[in-house]
Amino acid sequence: ACAAIKNDRPNTKLAYIMTDGGALPLFFSSVVALLKKRGFIDVCISSGHAFGGDMEAVNLYSGLICARAWGADAAIVAMGPGIVGTDTKYGHTGIEQGEIINAVTSLQGKPVAIPRISFSDLRERHRGLSHHTITALSVIAKDRAFVVIPSDMEEEKRIYIDTQIKDSGIDLKHLIATCPGTAGLQFLEKNGIPASTMGRSIKEDRDYFLSCSAAGHFLTGLL
Repeated sequence: ACAAIKNDRPNTKLAYIMTDGGALPLFFSSVVALLKKRGFIDVCISSGHAFGGDMEAVNLYSGLICARAWGADAAIVAMGPGIVGTDTKYGHTGIEQGEIINAVTSLQGKPVAIPRISFSDLRERHRGLSHHTITALSVIAKDRAFVVIPSDMEEEKRIYIDTQIKDSGIDLKHLIATCPGTAGLQFLEKNGIPASTMGRSIKEDRDYFLSCSAAGHFLTGLL
């Protein structure tokens, strides 16, 4: 997501707000450290029980306010490394995505949701659009967000995702958009920045990263 934003608009002031849904020390993330060193992230804000950012906020709301006061054009809000889950519909920290959408809207921001998409994860509940994303967007989020689907996925996969969106009613609550994500991945590769999800590289789980990049590319259009 950072790569897509910086590739489109290099001068964008970009904040990363780390929530406390995963690891609490911000310095635990080698990815964040690398992105900041390379200028893909301009300021880091830790919120809630998380700590170690350039600024530390009591909660997500004050974290968003910190980002705006610092002069950020946009903020990527997500937990640090790790996630707590119990293999149940509501028992996982990824549910925070819905709460983040509500917080952004309540502070008059424009939320752009990054859906968790994978066709490499062998677990059925995470196939295509993960149940984490479906629950967060269909139940927890009370406010409307832009939900971005990569337009450069294979057609068969896009049809599968579209069916999931309709079956879950996400299209009735949110604004569904499509955007390409390839350019952001190419920009990452060009800058020699590695990325992985659950041990899988971009090549091994390309759709996951296309989703992140597409959302970043869409966001620059709003800016």
